[in-house]
Amino acid sequence: MRYGRKVETDGVPNLYAGTKVTPWTPPEPGIDNLGISSVDTFAVPGVGEFTVQFDGYVRVVRSAPTAGEWAPAEVYTNLIEMKMVGESPELGTITVTLNPECLSAGQIRTPFDPYAGEGPAAKACRMAVGAIFDMPKLGMQLVNREPIILTIDDVRTIPPAGAPGKGQIYRMLPLHDRNNLEGEPVAYITSLRFNMGGYLEKSVIKN
Repeated sequence: MRYGRKVETDGVPNLYAGTKVTPWTPPEPGIDNLGISSVDTFAVPGVGEFTVQFDGYVRVVRSAPTAGEWAPAEVYTNLIEMKMVGESPELGTITVTLNPECLSAGQIRTPFDPYAGEGPAAKACRMAVGAIFDMPKLGMQLVNREPIILTIDDVRTIPPAGAPGKGQIYRMLPLHDRNNLEGEPVAYITSLRFNMGGYLEKSVIKN
């Protein structure tokens, strides 16, 4: 399943702690190795609703910008690796990784604003993500068959490290048992808020 445009990784350098990020400047292609944290709320029918704090990392490959200047430049992205871990007294240890059957893709672009004044305008970032939620205490892995849309507004640097974001979820996003995709949802995500961290040391990520 493809949630957007594929970005090639061949020959693209991995970027780690110490990488310089210049505001209002579209960078060369790269694979950003970034920290990430999130707070997700799950609703499990017949069990309850639980809010879980997650921490981990993501690896995001970026395309070449479509223009050399900030204003017209668009950048396409693919999430190529993710690992986040959270603890819940009721749900146990939850590990979130990418669903290899989905292409989790997005873009960074300047939103249309007819009232924009002079000077550089901030961009917006969106990513459609397919994930696996490994919940041993429930005895299953859960997947989202509809994409989780992660968004960041007011983007002034690429990557938008350190920026808060939110998951665009209308009321509840169904999660299905990975071994029974045609069955009824086992749980739902009802809220998702995340913060994109900065570049990590190479030793933190095994690739």
